[in-house]
Amino acid sequence: MKKTIKLALVASLVLGATTAFATNGTSLIGFGAKSRGMGGTGIAQFQGAESGFNNPALIGYAKTNEASIGGTYFAPDVSIDIKNLFGPGSESKSSSASASMIPAISTIDKVNDNFAWGLALYGVGGMGVDYRSKADGNDMPNDNLLLMRFALPLSYTTSGFSIGLSPVVEYGALSMNNFFGSLGGATSDQAPNGVTTDIAYGFELGAAYQIAGVTLGLDYKSAVTHNFENTFNSSMTPGETQSKLDTPQVIGAGISYEIAGNTIAFDYKNIAYSSAKGFEDFGWDDVNTFALGYEYAAETWAVRLGYNYGAQPLPTDLDTSSAQTMNTTFAQSFGSLAAFPAVTESHYTIGGTYVFSKMVSLDAAFVYGTGSAKADYSAFAGPGTPSDTITVEATNDQTSLTVAVNYNF
Repeated sequence: MKKTIKLALVASLVLGATTAFATNGTSLIGFGAKSRGMGGTGIAQFQGAESGFNNPALIGYAKTNEASIGGTYFAPDVSIDIKNLFGPGSESKSSSASASMIPAISTIDKVNDNFAWGLALYGVGGMGVDYRSKADGNDMPNDNLLLMRFALPLSYTTSGFSIGLSPVVEYGALSMNNFFGSLGGATSDQAPNGVTTDIAYGFELGAAYQIAGVTLGLDYKSAVTHNFENTFNSSMTPGETQSKLDTPQVIGAGISYEIAGNTIAFDYKNIAYSSAKGFEDFGWDDVNTFALGYEYAAETWAVRLGYNYGAQPLPTDLDTSSAQTMNTTFAQSFGSLAAFPAVTESHYTIGGTYVFSKMVSLDAAFVYGTGSAKADYSAFAGPGTPSDTITVEATNDQTSLTVAVNYNF
């Protein structure tokens, strides 16, 4: 079976990669233990200091000052299965990527009945790959993207209506090993390597309205553009490369209803991968996420349940109209499945709170996510002559535990 040099380069990479903590694409389903226990909802429900992560307008509903410190232990279970790559048969590999720790620290300072501000430091997303083994040497992918955000949420509240603004500073760190350079047409010794860090800026806008137990919320997170000049190359065409990679724009809306300690919340988000620098070159689609959460809160404890769904964004329908489009879509689809298998779609969540005193409480949440995606590529032995079909299927199952301690003062 005849193959181009590019196909061989990508194929060798397909035999070694995985993900760090991609969930809704590369973004976490929610930030903070309360949100994650309720399926990632939080746009339209005040959840204490962690509301500064999900909608800055909500911090205006705080009754006291508050601080929260916590983190998420995130453990992915990623595997890939390839059929008919170099001939009949299949090969499977499981990722050896280690678990990640994701911080989440937030505060609220209630200045008066109208004004509140806070601080928020949290991991917003990332991904990573490591299928290397001693037999593979150092040519297998070992890619990691880490995105950490520092925000300053500000809110003004009057007559149940609140608006919020949050300037954002985002730290990004990307390390890659011979992946995008190969896809861009470079040989393996020309492909970008090493670690590049970058600080970029963005903002978040929020609005909320409370009436008779109902809260409505809107949230907009701007795209944040990182320049990983010495590491990243997202081009599919030699000579037309770019080193910019976006944390994509997110638009969200939510509603919650509370009665007699029972709260039900629903959030919708659109994560704009199709227009995000870096992701758009690889043919990623927007992700529309739907989150449903329930909470029952008593005086000294609370229990939460939730579900979150977001279709995976990777391109799996390949254009085989010509050899050129076939090679491009193969690189996009198979490259994404191999190096960035952000294919987790369904998330099942449970969580709770225990109140030790008027000042101290403990939150916890457990999330299980699962998903897979498959792409078929019809290789050609000659012009117009179909040959064997190469099939690549990536699976990304995840478990995570979030714990946070809250202090009211």
